[in-house]
Amino acid sequence: DTMPLHDDYWLRQLQWVKDDDSETTQLVEGGDENYIQDMSEEGWEELGRDIANNTHLIIVELCGGALNDRNMPFLFRGLTRSTSIRKMLLHHNGLSAVGVRSMVPFLQNANKLRLLDLDDNNNLQSEGFNSCFENCAIAPYGH
Repeated sequence: DTMPLHDDYWLRQLQWVKDDDSETTQLVEGGDENYIQDMSEEGWEELGRDIANNTHLIIVELCGGALNDRNMPFLFRGLTRSTSIRKMLLHHNGLSAVGVRSMVPFLQNANKLRLLDLDDNNNLQSEGFNSCFENCAIAPYGH
């Protein structure tokens, strides 16, 4: 039984992130793939740690249902800081304030973060945005 080609590429990307490969500057994936849907809580936490320890990753894009209020806390339990991420794109995930609240330690410690995209998370009310803005280390645009 062979793994689908895309699954194999995802696993290679995860290994490159873990290895802090200097040529791996982005991690981009949508939520319509089985390997994203099948990731365990431990897998999400490990991915968070690997992203946090990576010094070359500039863009993290997990969109289209990749994240939800159930797996966000595990991802951000591991991902509490970053020295390299400039763009965090989490659009079209259906997140609510519950999921976003788990990002607070990361937002407080991600001093290079310049863009946080939470567009089209229809369950995210003003409480969720307030949680982000109150705890964000993002510098004002142009600084």
